[in-house]
Amino acid sequence: MTATEGPLLIVTSGSSGLFNPLFTLAGELKRRGVRRVWFACTDERRADVEGLPGDGEVRFVSLGEARLDVRPEHWDDEKHRRMSAGSRVENFASYVDTSVDYDYLHELYERCLALIDEVSPALAVVDSFASFGMDAMTTLGVPFVISVSVPPSNFLQDNLPPTYPTPLSGLPLHMSPSQQAANRRHRDALLRTLMEPERLARSTAAAQRRGAAGIDNVELRPSMYADAAEALMAYTVFGLEYPFATAPTKLRMVGSMVPREIAASPDGAELRGWLDAHESVVYIGFGTIMRPNAAQVAALVEVAARLAPEHHVLWKLPADRQRFLPSADSLPANLRVESWLPSQVEVLAHPHVRVFFNHAAANAIHEAAWFGVPQLVLPFWLDCHDGAVRVVDAGMALAVEHDDTLDVADIVAKLRRLLTEGSFRDRAGLWSRRLHQAGGAAAAADLVLRHRAGAASRRAGAPVVG
Repeated sequence: MTATEGPLLIVTSGSSGLFNPLFTLAGELKRRGVRRVWFACTDERRADVEGLPGDGEVRFVSLGEARLDVRPEHWDDEKHRRMSAGSRVENFASYVDTSVDYDYLHELYERCLALIDEVSPALAVVDSFASFGMDAMTTLGVPFVISVSVPPSNFLQDNLPPTYPTPLSGLPLHMSPSQQAANRRHRDALLRTLMEPERLARSTAAAQRRGAAGIDNVELRPSMYADAAEALMAYTVFGLEYPFATAPTKLRMVGSMVPREIAASPDGAELRGWLDAHESVVYIGFGTIMRPNAAQVAALVEVAARLAPEHHVLWKLPADRQRFLPSADSLPANLRVESWLPSQVEVLAHPHVRVFFNHAAANAIHEAAWFGVPQLVLPFWLDCHDGAVRVVDAGMALAVEHDDTLDVADIVAKLRRLLTEGSFRDRAGLWSRRLHQAGGAAAAADLVLRHRAGAASRRAGAPVVG
């Protein structure tokens, strides 16, 4: 084994927003013929990882069965409502209480320690939400790169300048005096929420247990993880992400994580034919977490009807939400509803897709931007509000309000602007070029392989090249 072929371990959650960028990275590495790559995730992702094409070697290693009760995509409607209606601070508190299980995190930490003994990686790439993985690498001295799938400022929020828009606030970079005051209130309210007695008691007990286990970062401070890492790899560029003076020099902005080769899916031939046949398509996709209610579904059916006959609508709507649709013979003729698509990026890459109506999560907005597609965004929770204000400020999107009853006239008016005003497509094209210049999946793979080679050389006692 040469130094550059030192084992590489990828560690991530199975949740789509966190899994997909590292799955794309693994696909790029395998396509290049890279060997000795291990992909650690929960068991439901085994088939995805083992099915990656290419001449390289990517082996799946298990983090055990998925704990679906801590995954937002598996929560019931009432849990979702508590995190997407009313105060954003209360939404965040509900999210923390529901998703953070310190016992489970410790189990995953111990599993990662065992995997390190098994794989003996020269380098690890760990998702920024997988604190258990970063803890394990730090404890055993394994060099690691952090995969930042949210805006970097969201991950590095414990080290932001006080005048910077507080994560989850949805506030713009350039704030009016009233917005600056709202920003301070939002930051203070978040801190008070985390310090409430019951929540504080849980986190304090967890910190004591972590310290007793020999974990350095007992408070799970992102800045400590960043200090310990070889590099941070973020899937955006500054300009889409607001710049901040405290960004570490080891932060690398690599652009959207979209596969370099988008092969036509065998299961997508009929859909491609439909897209080929319609010259102006609005694609609606709200990810795996958002749960449109009956009134929202009815509103979006009406939106499609009002866009006819000039424009067609492709809507990826989960099967359990399709119960809210009218009968098939009552649907507008220009509306096509699918519960599953073979590939979202294949849809966005099609030249007839003119607008992407999405929820403003990081993967969605950056995939659309990669292909130069203008966007209408409907932020419904947490970091989606931050994504929305960034793409609107970038000039390639408009936003509409999330509510139990959507404003059909507002949505239609903004879609028509996006479909007819060339400035939105021009700005989307500009950001597409900048994201491509950053390199995307190719740049991410180059960065990881460079750090793997350096780490393997250090471990072998050889001089580091490059």
